[in-house]
Amino acid sequence: MNRPIPTSGPNAREVRRSIDIAGIGDIDPVVRVGPAAGVLARAFAGVSLAALGLSLLAACSATNIGGYGAPSAAALMQAQQNDEEKAKAARPDTRELYLSMIRQMQEHGSYFASLAHIDQFRIQYGAAPDVDLLRADALRETGQPDAAEQAYRALLGGTESAAAWHGLGLVAAQRKDYASAAQALREAVTRAPTEAFYLSDLGFALLRNGETSAARVPLAQAAELRPDNRKVLSNLAVYLVVTGERARAEDMMTRAKMPPSTREAINKLAADIKAHAKARRAAAAADAARLAALKAASLSMLASGALPVAATRGAANDAGATMGDSGPVVVQLSRPAQAPMQPATAATAATPATPATPATGGAEAKLARAADVARSDMPTSMLDRFGRSQ
Repeated sequence: MNRPIPTSGPNAREVRRSIDIAGIGDIDPVVRVGPAAGVLARAFAGVSLAALGLSLLAACSATNIGGYGAPSAAALMQAQQNDEEKAKAARPDTRELYLSMIRQMQEHGSYFASLAHIDQFRIQYGAAPDVDLLRADALRETGQPDAAEQAYRALLGGTESAAAWHGLGLVAAQRKDYASAAQALREAVTRAPTEAFYLSDLGFALLRNGETSAARVPLAQAAELRPDNRKVLSNLAVYLVVTGERARAEDMMTRAKMPPSTREAINKLAADIKAHAKARRAAAAADAARLAALKAASLSMLASGALPVAATRGAANDAGATMGDSGPVVVQLSRPAQAPMQPATAATAATPATPATPATGGAEAKLARAADVARSDMPTSMLDRFGRSQ
């Protein structure tokens, strides 16, 4: 016998809730079912709840297949793309950005590392004057002057010629060849006259080479072009100390807020430059005195017509090129008296003519013979030495 579905009481509420959850829709409450209707309704409602839970779980894990937590192909592709974008962001993706990074490395003193990145840059973008200049700078700063000089010289005919001449000047300065450094730096300044660092380095090279007065203008130009740069101001301070303007140097170092270590280095460098300048002046004075003595001896020999016995071969070798500068010693022969000319007669015409002696400029030259004058074992003149060989 069929029973009606309860419409009131706890059983009615449970059946209605099961039907609503199952999504069956509206059922006429007067439909009568058997005793198993409540059990079936409850089972059907439970299955519906389980299906709903599984569908929600599947929706939450739509990107995962093959078990809980296993990444899908789409997730793997997305992760790989993210990694590539991160790596690309960490690595310079343009030529100028890569060059800027290399320059920053060199500004911080990482020249060895910059050489490695320059090699990578040339693989990626090829060789070019701007990166070749950075390579030459790195070679110079890593103690490879010969390779740096070769790299700089390869750039002299291009757009980086001014910087290349500047680099050659710095290489020469590292070798203590300040004359060559000044010459190369002049070439750099000629091509880039407003570059403060070129002017400052030129002035310093001139100062080290003993050309103190010539160093004033480029050092002053550099200081006015870059009044905020300590390196430029330090070179000018060295010049002021060398020239005796210590008060101005101290004032400038104070205004530039130079630390005590920098001031000490400036004073030591100035003292070294002054010591070298003093030594050069002493050497120049000694050379001048030696040259004057040699010239006086030459004049004395010219006046007497003979070389002194003390002028040995060793003294001549010591004179070296200095003797060559004063010119060769010329021995002038005295002109002998000529016999008065007589009119030709038959007797004289019949007399056989004697061969004429060689003449120089119309005057006869007679060489001294061994029997003509008293001699010693040591020849007393170049003329006598030549006569003995006859």
